[in-house]
Amino acid sequence: MKLWYNSGEVINMKMSNTTYNVRIDKQVKEQADILYKSMGLSLSTAINLFLRQSIIQGKLPINEVIAEPSYTDILLSEAAEIDEAIENGTAKIYSNPYEMFEEWRHEDDGRV
Repeated sequence: MKLWYNSGEVINMKMSNTTYNVRIDKQVKEQADILYKSMGLSLSTAINLFLRQSIIQGKLPINEVIAEPSYTDILLSEAAEIDEAIENGTAKIYSNPYEMFEEWRHEDDGRV
């Protein structure tokens, strides 16, 4: 097998295959499959290229990892919004938790 990479050099490698099972989000797999097929690659070939580039570069072969926010990130963001609302006086203040829950119950009913 010949493998081309950025500098235009050719690496000759003998293929010695092994099988590795990976769990992938179904939608991500389907979208990646469509993308790589449009480039004339199978998903297996694309994964092998990714792994080989990782080895060549000694790191993840991408500039930026885009990840979904974690639950902690979401909570911290919401807490910052609440702190800001308290500081600027726009936060709704309840005298007790029952008052807050009652308002939420009415919001669910569409009565607020």
